[in-house]
Amino acid sequence: MVPKEKANELVQLFTFSCRECDNAKESALIAVDEIIKAINFDWMDVQNLESEHRYWQEVKQEIEKL
Repeated sequence: MVPKEKANELVQLFTFSCRECDNAKESALIAVDEIIKAINFDWMDVQNLESEHRYWQEVKQEIEKL
């Protein structure tokens, strides 16, 4: 899934059908920030982890554009 699709999916997951709940974008950003923090760099497979980190950074940028 490309970052833009993942961003849309996350925002939709955090969208609630009530007037008081207008924080789907902020919730999705919090979730992505937590994923980025959870990525630990393993020197055995740094390239894969860097790629994963870059993917989630792109997802975050796409959420911010929404």
